[in-house]
This record gives sequence, structure tokens and C-alpha cells, in this order.
Amino acid sequence: MSTFSLQITCEFDDNYSLLIADDGRVAYAYLLAYGDVVGDVWLYNQMPAPTNSNWHEQAMPYLNPAEFIDTKIKVNAIQDRSEVRCEWTETSDGLIEAAIWLKDKFIAQMESGSKPGWSVLVVKDGPLAQVY
Repeated sequence: MSTFSLQITCEFDDNYSLLIADDGRVAYAYLLAYGDVVGDVWLYNQMPAPTNSNWHEQAMPYLNPAEFIDTKIKVNAIQDRSEVRCEWTETSDGLIEAAIWLKDKFIAQMESGSKPGWSVLVVKDGPLAQVY
């Protein structure tokens, strides 16, 4: 299992950044504002998805259980920063949004206050990601 970490600064407001972290088990994205986490979303599991959502039986960061994800879709772990793209936007009410693309495929989106954000890889809203 490979590990990966990357921080991408917002191109129009350097107080915001996106941190992608893969610890070799599971990958998450964190939206940071002034250094504080203001949004997060599960990206993918490297390990097999647990068959139940008994969070107390898992180590943090949590793997997303099979009941929440589209198990037919396989996402390979990020190997290089060139495989990650972030598109930044600002909503009409001033919220910063980050759309996350992995290997040229849209995967997830977050905005300030989204805990969790939205993912195209989930089939049911859960504590780690909402259905996009």
C-alpha cells in the first residue's frame, strides 16, 4: 500500500488550501481556511471496505464501509501529484469550493463547512461522504 500527501493552495485566496492525505489504508481530502480544517471528504479506500460501520472497531482515519460506497468502482491510489487536480470556485454567498479530480476523473467536492463533502463514489450519505 502506498502513501501520499499533497497540499494545494487556492489560486485566488491563499488563505485556503486543500490537503490530500493517503496513509496507505484510506485517502481523505481536507479543506483548510487559515490553517483550520473547514471541510473534509473521504476519497477512497486502499484496504477492502469493512462490511459493517462499527466505527469503534476501526482505527482512524476510518475506512468507508461497503454499505456506503459503490463497490463496483475501483480507484487506484494516487502515486504522483500530476494525478491530482483541484478546481477552485467562490459561490455567490462567498463560500470557497474545491472540486477534486483524480487521474482526470471528477471524484469529490467540498466547500467551507461541508463535513463531510460530496463524492461520486458513494451510493448512500454517511459520516465520511455525501452522495454527489
